[in-house]
Amino acid sequence: MARFRIALPLLAAFAVLLATHAVAQINGPARPDFSFAPSASASPAALSCSQQPERLVVPHEMLSQARVKARLMTLLRESLYDEAKGIVNVAREKEIRKLAAKLKTGKLE
Repeated sequence: MARFRIALPLLAAFAVLLATHAVAQINGPARPDFSFAPSASASPAALSCSQQPERLVVPHEMLSQARVKARLMTLLRESLYDEAKGIVNVAREKEIRKLAAKLKTGKLE
């Protein structure tokens, strides 16, 4: 009985140590190191590039095709996120098929 009284607390302490070590490995570090020190030679435009919207110049002849492709990409991305959540949007799927058919046939108007 004396061995049981000594072994049980030691076993419990060992189990707690293993569990905390496993949880720490799963969760990773509490605070990731995002220390970024820009150099003195870095331009302000380079530092604030994430704040400026990206701008693309598309020739007028390709404008309708670019609009259809941009809309299709947006719908596909939204559909992918919803699919991961288990959500089905039938109207969006029909629009995706319609836009893909437009691109395939070349009838963009």
